[in-house]
This record gives sequence, structure tokens and C-alpha cells, in this order.
Amino acid sequence: MQAFRHFLLFFFLLGAKGFAQHQASHTVEISEAVSSENYQSMTSNGVWSWFSDPRAVYYEGKYKRTYAGWIDNYGDVHIGFYDHDTKKVASTVIYDNLEIDDHDNPSILFDDDGRLLVFFNTHLQDDRPLFMRTSTNPEDIRDWSPIKELYLNDTEKYRNSTINRHTYTNPVRLSKENGKLYIFWRGIDLKPSYSVSTDNGKTWSKGTILFIPDETETLKSPYTKVYSDGNSKIHFTFTDGHPTKEKKNGLYYMYYENGAFYKANGTKIKTISQLPILQEELDVIFESDTVKSWNWDIAEDANGSPIVTYVKFPKKDQHVYSYATFATNEWKSYDLTEVNGWFPETRPNIAEPEPHYAGGIVIDHENPNTVYLSVKRNGIFEIEQWTSQNKGKSWNVKEITKNSTKNNVRPVAVRGAQQGNPLQVLWLQNTKYIYYAHDTRGKTISLPFKNRYHTAVKMNLQKSALRIAVTKQNLEKLLRNVAERLLENPDHSLDVNGFRYGIACAGLEAFYKVCKEARYKNELLNIKQYQTEEDEDEDEENFYTLDIVWSYSSKNNREYLQKIEKVTSKELSEFRVDLQCASMIYLLRNFEENILDSKRLKNEFSKISTTILAELNAEAFHKRFTTGKVLLIYSLAAGINDGLLDKKHTEIVVSAWKDIQKEILPESTIINLNTETKAAILLAGKEIYQILNAKH
Repeated sequence: MQAFRHFLLFFFLLGAKGFAQHQASHTVEISEAVSSENYQSMTSNGVWSWFSDPRAVYYEGKYKRTYAGWIDNYGDVHIGFYDHDTKKVASTVIYDNLEIDDHDNPSILFDDDGRLLVFFNTHLQDDRPLFMRTSTNPEDIRDWSPIKELYLNDTEKYRNSTINRHTYTNPVRLSKENGKLYIFWRGIDLKPSYSVSTDNGKTWSKGTILFIPDETETLKSPYTKVYSDGNSKIHFTFTDGHPTKEKKNGLYYMYYENGAFYKANGTKIKTISQLPILQEELDVIFESDTVKSWNWDIAEDANGSPIVTYVKFPKKDQHVYSYATFATNEWKSYDLTEVNGWFPETRPNIAEPEPHYAGGIVIDHENPNTVYLSVKRNGIFEIEQWTSQNKGKSWNVKEITKNSTKNNVRPVAVRGAQQGNPLQVLWLQNTKYIYYAHDTRGKTISLPFKNRYHTAVKMNLQKSALRIAVTKQNLEKLLRNVAERLLENPDHSLDVNGFRYGIACAGLEAFYKVCKEARYKNELLNIKQYQTEEDEDEDEENFYTLDIVWSYSSKNNREYLQKIEKVTSKELSEFRVDLQCASMIYLLRNFEENILDSKRLKNEFSKISTTILAELNAEAFHKRFTTGKVLLIYSLAAGINDGLLDKKHTEIVVSAWKDIQKEILPESTIINLNTETKAAILLAGKEIYQILNAKH
């Protein structure tokens, strides 16, 4: 059957022009690959497209850090880093609420002093600029210059144009041109364009169209991938249109150096003053009357010759990953593997709007004989590393993820990560990906807000093993693991105005107080905003007392506060004792000044807690279900921390927590915890962490 498929593929490719085409062989090596959920996350909520780069950069100065950029599913643009010495992750929002669209991810460039220059954009929005921000201090993402709006399209020069948009950002700095900055984007009439800056991005020239494809009746939208060595040369690979929109399209190449553009063999095409470049003037990497293509990455080998990865589509649901090199005056392509279909989740009875969205194939720019692929294995997209020692003819395959339960797509090789750097590749782990934006703009059936994309950015660094010993370090690792799983697996069946959702928010807030990382605070702010919008549409008469007690918006809702004033232990006694006890301490901690009879509530809490303390070591307590036990431990530990319970009970409460850790630490258990249990663990864990802090 496999041989027959290769025959069919060869038949389709007979129509290809301009290159030598070959089938590569590969061997899979034995590796310790694990499920993607066992890898560390740089963020639990981030996404990108593949036409703005660099998305991830290793920079070594005062610190050793890998920096990356993404946009989340609330439309916030982020820059984050992984510190190789401290093993910590940090991130910050550089633009709040831009739009929910994965085409808007930022690209990153460093200046000579180590400051970050970050560029990003909107998508399909007329008359919107590119955006630029510069970090105030070298290697520091905490403070930024004001947002600079770059209206670069030259609407006067191209006054007959009909589309004025700025999409995708690809910045380059050339040291041999005195550090001149170039920025490449899709601009006027959807054409690849560029602008330059000679003052580190303070001012920019008006944009110039770089390349125009053959067009007849309608405008085409070429796609561009850019790579530079940072010295003198810039490599480009273009398509002449979108594979979904064009009847056929091809793949082309040129490079820039010292004011002119050249084919791969050094033949001069034009000077920069003679732009634009026309389609027939470019090198042909791939053309076919029957097979479409899409560029994925571009790099150069040790001799400065180009390497390109791309995907071919003999059929919409047949994606072939290819690796093209240029040597001895010709382009040679090898087909590495075939992937059956796209990764977006196609909705029933709706035609897939993006059938050419492949998992992706990218080049390790520091070791360009290595590529990272997203390939479908047993129905799930997994990340693999493929390495060739003979320019693509044969490959050694090392699996990075295996037996995953979620699709892993759009890998990014970290720029500047030399061999031996432990962090080489990042990728997207999809919890949900139906469409690239929330606003479908009529291109396909609209999406409910909860069905917008939800992806995590994973690093090829496995999570460290969780240990039972109750120490601050072990506890923070456990809580981070649980918090990531909570954020990466949202339970959309929960009513956002119900107490279970409220407990989840309270759990995340508790973990933020432990780690103090801005990314969790930002997620909480977005959740709060979303819940506030939902509150406006709800009938408050149908709320349970617990819903109001745990609501993330109660502190700012006058009607909720009026109901909280009158809450009594009798009302709470209608619920499970763990919910009753946890709600009491949560009320006393957050709303004591609002409760009319807080003294009585304290007495009731102490009375119930005394009963629970007496059974902590008894079989009856151990037989309780996990969520109930954890909420009770939360209640007791919080009572100790707030002075409502005697500190003499500390040892027995910490011991009970240790038993909980033994119960949940096995991988088969922790991955199956429900939302309420994860939230309860975060609540209780924060209180135990506080107790450990007090001891030291």
C-alpha cells in the first residue's frame, strides 16, 4: 500500500517544473519520547502563525535566556523568556486586547546593547499599522518604550492600490550595512514590502513593494519567508499566492546583498532601485500544474547557500514535507514524509476553511541539516527531529513527543541556540484549534467565544519529577504542574457564574500568590473580564449562595455584597461539609467586613474544624473523595494561617497534605484530576506553602 502511495505521488509530481525531485529515506532511532503534556510550558495560553519571525531567540549576555513571543486567546500580545540558569519562566503583555487572531504574533530582534526590538501586527484590517516596542533596558522584558505605530505603506506612491494593510513582521539587522534595520511585511495590495531604518527603529523609510507575482484578473497574496545571517545577506522564498485561493501556485527564491538581488547561483536580478522583482525573474524551487505548495522555512548552509522547507499538496488532505537545497547550480528537493491531512478540527457538516494548514516543518538555523516536523502518528500530530548528513537524501529520526493526547503543531527552532543548548525547539500544543481567529469575518461559520483557539507553547524540556517530601521547592513544582494542567484543559461545561468555576479562579489566584508571575495575573484579569461580561446576561435570582461566595466578581458587585452580608452557617450547611468549611474560611478571609455576624461564623468554623481535626488520621477521612479531603485541608491550613485555629494542629494538617501528595502524584492520577480537584489542590497547596514559609 505504501509503495502504491509513493507511485501516486510520483505520478502527481510529473507535472512539476524547475527542480530535481527525490524521495528520501529515514530511520527512526530509539528515544525517550513522552507525551507533550510532560513537557514544560512557556505559556499555557499562546499561539502563532509561521510567517512572522524570529519568534524565538536565544540571547546570552548578562543572562542566558531563550525569548519568545505569542498572542493569547484574549488578544493580548506577550513576550516571555526561559532563564537557563534559574530555570524560571517569565512573561509580560506588551499590547493588551489587540485582536484574537494567530497571525498577529510578535517577532523579536536584539540591538547591539541587548535591548529587545519587538514587532507585531493586525490581520485583514485596513489602514492599521505595524506596531513596534523596544525594551527600556537590555535583556529585560519588564519595561518598554511607548508603542510606536508604523504606517509604512506608501499610499501616495501606490495611489492606485485598493488594499492598505500591514500583516506579518520579519525584522533583519545587517552588521555590514552599519547595523541598518530592514522590516518585511505583507503590505499594499497584499504584496511583500520592506522598509529600512538607520537609527535603530526610531524612524523608517516609506515602504517599497519587493515582489509582484503574475496576476491576471484578481490580486494575489504571495507568502514570504525571510532569513538573514545578520551580516550582509538576506534570503527570501516566496509563493505566488495562497494555496487555497489559487488554482495553482509555485515556490520561488532570491537573496539580497549589498544593494542588489540575486538568484541562488549569484546571477544578478536587479538593484534595489529597480524594484519590484517579477515572478519570472526568480529562481524556481517548485512549480506544478497539479500540486500546490506552501513555504515553511528558509536557512543557509555553511557555504551560504539556501535551504528551504515547504509542504506540497497533491490533494487537500495529502501533505508532503519537502527539503530543498541548492548545489552545483541546481535546486534539489527531497520528500521526507507524507502527512494525512490538516490539523484544525473541522466542524461537522462544514467544509474545512484551511485545508492547507500543515503541522509544519522548520529548519534548525544553526544546524540546518536538522529539521523539526509535526507529523501525524496514530491520529495525533507529534513533534520529531530529523537529521541528515547527506543534504536530505536520508534521515535519522528522533521522536520528541509520543503517545500524546493533543495535537502538537507549528514547531519553531530557536534562533541562536547552538548545538548543546538544551532548549532547541518550541511548539504549540492544541487543546482546541478550529479556526485561526475568533472573528471569522464571514469566511466560515462564526465561532462561540469558548470555541476560539486554545493552545500552549511547549519547550523541549521535560517537567522534572514530582516528589512526595513536603518542601517549598517540591510544593511549588506540584502546584505549577497542576496550574498548567488546569489552564491547558479548560472545562467549558462549567457555568462561569457557578461556584466550581469560582473555586477554579480562586485556585489560580492562590497559585499566583505563591509564584508571583505576571502571566498568571494576566490570565486571571482576562478571566475576570470574561466572567464580568457573562454576569451581565445572567439572572441572579437563580444563583446559589455558593455561587456568590466564590464568584470572582463578588467584590465589585453591590448586589452580591448585599447577599453576602446576610450569609449564615445555616445556609452553608445545605452543602457538603468540605464545601461548607471551605466557603466559611473563604468568606471570613475575603468578606469579613461585609458580614453582619462574622463572629458567629467564626465560632461555627472553629466548631466544624475541631470535628474534622479529630478525624484527620481516621479511616473515615481517608475514605472521603479526593476533592473533599483537599478542600478540608485547605480550610484547616487557612484557619491556622489566619489565627482561627491553634498552630499546634500544624503537624497533623501537613501530614494529611503529604498523604494527598502520595495519592495524586502518580502520572495516571494527576492527568485525570477534574477541575474542582485541581483548584482545591492549588488552594490547599498555597496554605501549606505559607505554613512552610512561617517555619523558616
